[in-house]
Amino acid sequence: MDLKGMSIEQWLFAGAATTTVAFFLLAVYSPGTFEPDPDWSASDGCIGGLEHDDSGISHHYHSTLKMSVDDQHYAIPPNTGIDQAGCREGMRWIHVHNSADTGFTTLHIETSERLNVPLGSFFEIWGREGGPGMTVDRSFDINRNGISDWDEYEITMLVNGDESTNYESFIMEEDRTDQIELIFTSK
Repeated sequence: MDLKGMSIEQWLFAGAATTTVAFFLLAVYSPGTFEPDPDWSASDGCIGGLEHDDSGISHHYHSTLKMSVDDQHYAIPPNTGIDQAGCREGMRWIHVHNSADTGFTTLHIETSERLNVPLGSFFEIWGREGGPGMTVDRSFDINRNGISDWDEYEITMLVNGDESTNYESFIMEEDRTDQIELIFTSK
């Protein structure tokens, strides 16, 4: 084919076809490319309280979380993320009001701006209260021994009934209410 003899329409079509193929290959072979980056700062946000100005809430949404360790329900305490060190008389941007004894507990996500709030941010908040936390490299650490749970457990994560592999970095989004289930089984 003579490249010099191609019309503008043929050049545009060739460019569009090449772009489409490149996009398809990227989506198939590197799907994480399109995942938003987690805003880990969400675990430090505070609504009101003695140490922070109340900048107002412009985004308020929910996800639910249920955990089990070796087939035993792991309860999330009520008021997790409320009135904790660094946020006295306030609430962390991710917090719990009530706890579910056997089912899903509602995580309240309230921020002053739109953020990509990762599930791991809730564990950073919970860890400040002596609950399950995260290691320094942001891996689950439910027994707070400083060892990544990936070394001690098989971990399954279901989101709305479907398996997910985003785990700690899973983004809880404003336009949907996710049911997140974490299942830890000792190795």
